[in-house]
Amino acid sequence: MGKKITLDFSKVEERSGWNTKEMPEGLHEFKIELVDLKDANDGTDMWTYGLRPTNPKYKTRLFPYYCKHQANQYFKIRDIFVAAGIPVAKKKVSLDPEAPVGKIIAAEVVDSSNPQYQGRSEIDGVYDRSIIDDEDQVADDEVDEDDIDEEADEVDDVEEEFEDDEEGEEDERAEELDAMTLAQLRKEAKGLGIDTAGLKKDELIESILEAEDEVEEEADEEDDLDDEDLDDEELEDEEFDDEEDEEEEPEPAPRRRAAPAKKAPAKAAAKPARRVVKRR
Repeated sequence: MGKKITLDFSKVEERSGWNTKEMPEGLHEFKIELVDLKDANDGTDMWTYGLRPTNPKYKTRLFPYYCKHQANQYFKIRDIFVAAGIPVAKKKVSLDPEAPVGKIIAAEVVDSSNPQYQGRSEIDGVYDRSIIDDEDQVADDEVDEDDIDEEADEVDDVEEEFEDDEEGEEDERAEELDAMTLAQLRKEAKGLGIDTAGLKKDELIESILEAEDEVEEEADEEDDLDDEDLDDEELEDEEFDDEEDEEEEPEPAPRRRAAPAKKAPAKAAAKPARRVVKRR
């Protein structure tokens, strides 16, 4: 076994989770994956957002976006909130640093200007994702298989519950029939059109359950047919309404009645003729 040596690791920093390996300059789509609330080295409060490219080609990258809490840096906080679709009024407001996490934004990538970090990239600004061309927006095209599996499980659960309910109803009905006397079962069976000759109690119960299932299926089919007929009637009504909506031909204007002819003034009554009396 080799000789042990003593090393001082007290000043060694934890390895950073950031990966700023160089990627093409320009606008790219990013997801705000996390926020780190650690103070800056000078003790200033700071929110550091982790931005991961949505392009699978660069999915291993994770870029920091530093937002110090000082007057000349507040614009960066406002920019990332607005880019995430969270409006920030130009006044004193309370902000939740977690609010932008999970949102999709656009960010401008540039080569690092620090000679010490050659071959690295950094984020120069953040914007609303609408600034990117549709062909470069890939986040909506990615389908999470876990989400699909969860949705499928939910559908299966609903179907299983529905089947369990049906089985429960059948069991209850079977118990109800089992509690009947043979005479009551025969009467029940005859009401369903079942020939009861030579049937034992168990056979009667089974026949009754099968006949009731058939009746329910026929009723469901009739309901479906009624729905189809109703759709046809609605369609006919719509066609009829369309005919009513057609412009009707204007009726001919009523003829103007001629003014009644003025009656000629009645002739003055003839004066009675004078009677001539002859003197004797």
